[in-house]
Amino acid sequence: EGFSGLYVRGGGPDQNLILLDGIPIYNADHMLGVFSIFTPEAMKKVTLFKGSFPARYGGRLSSIVDIRTNDGDMQNYHGTVSIGLLTSKLHFEGPILKDKTSFCLTGRRTYLDLVARPFLPEDKKYNYYFYDINAKVNHKFNDRSRLFIGFYKGKDHYHFDTTDSNNYYQNNDDTKVYYKDDSHLNWGNTIAYGRWNYVFNSKLFCNTTISYNNYLMKLNQDVEDTRTYRGQILDRYSYLSQFRSGISDWSARMDFDFTPAPEHHIKFGAEYIHHTFRPGISTSKTQEVENGEQQEETIYAASNNHVLRGQEVSLYAEDNFNLNSHLSLNAGIRASL
Repeated sequence: EGFSGLYVRGGGPDQNLILLDGIPIYNADHMLGVFSIFTPEAMKKVTLFKGSFPARYGGRLSSIVDIRTNDGDMQNYHGTVSIGLLTSKLHFEGPILKDKTSFCLTGRRTYLDLVARPFLPEDKKYNYYFYDINAKVNHKFNDRSRLFIGFYKGKDHYHFDTTDSNNYYQNNDDTKVYYKDDSHLNWGNTIAYGRWNYVFNSKLFCNTTISYNNYLMKLNQDVEDTRTYRGQILDRYSYLSQFRSGISDWSARMDFDFTPAPEHHIKFGAEYIHHTFRPGISTSKTQEVENGEQQEETIYAASNNHVLRGQEVSLYAEDNFNLNSHLSLNAGIRASL
């Protein structure tokens, strides 16, 4: 039906928690689901929980897709360039300070819009592209302390533009009709985070993460229909509209790993998220000229244009306990507010 989704144990696509370095992704698809937003060269590890999942994950019902990105090589520079029929990719990584700081940079873009542009008619233009950018810096302070700074930006852009201009001759008088329809549809994710790893001792380890996550969809339309007579405007109708929908999150999280004995691996932590929801903010404006006279401008705003905010706090604890060489148990508890 033109959309893709991950359906696990009868659940819907929105019941899966998709994480990029621990940050939730709200829309993981490009171009009606043909491509995902994850560039393979930027990824290091993917873990899928499709049954019961540990207590450190929460907020969804069906599954967890935990994706970790490449940290970058601290020893050598290397990369790849890939040119395909639909997309091209560039990946480069290496040390900034050898054995101390590394980086990883990956970019991908479609270019069908550039190839097709010369073959489109002048009065109709269709334009679609998407891109992804992944960047990560990994700095090692010492054997106990390490800092990661990551960034992801992805966007889909569709643009439709049509114009029509005709001249009509009646009784040697020149009447001109002009029509324009300019529409844009954009959607994409932006993620930025900092994560600090610290080893307290041989048994206790901590991850502290502060992140920003934004998903935004925008639909804009600009329509104009004008009739002029000998350069004077007889009638004109113009319509401008904008629809925006999105989610923004600020979050802080601390995760601890504690190993009191070889057979016990205990994880516990807490997370705070500040949500800003824009379920659907739409505005529109119309202007009319009738028989050469300007009519009153009309502005419309939908009744649900308000922004909703929410706060989420969660605590968890779990123990991976090896009962014997053949049997292990993962027991945990999670509380959310």
